[in-house]
Amino acid sequence: MNIHQRDIVEIAFYTGRKPETHPAIIVSIDEIFEMEGFFYAILLSTKNIYPDFTLEITPDMINNPRNQRIGFAICHMVQQFYPEDVITRTGASLKADQFKKVINKIQEVIFGIDVNHL
Repeated sequence: MNIHQRDIVEIAFYTGRKPETHPAIIVSIDEIFEMEGFFYAILLSTKNIYPDFTLEITPDMINNPRNQRIGFAICHMVQQFYPEDVITRTGASLKADQFKKVINKIQEVIFGIDVNHL
């Protein structure tokens, strides 16, 4: 199975004590998967429980969206996965320019780096 940065997949995501099926955006570079066999992804959700940690994702930000719902990239929920954790491939991916916004938000949320003020 090929895993690529910006792909959106359905995955068993640990949001508590047990895994729940959620869409996720693959955020790690392809070389990590090619060399190590794992990848990093962030949770996508229709709920905006922690607004300071999220970035709104609209259908126009996605190549081949599966639906027209608005969702949220949960930027503090980065987890490591293996190909066998993927439940389904959606065929969708985040557009490159929008992916940069997600990465900037992850850097802000997790590392405290505000790329707009460097």
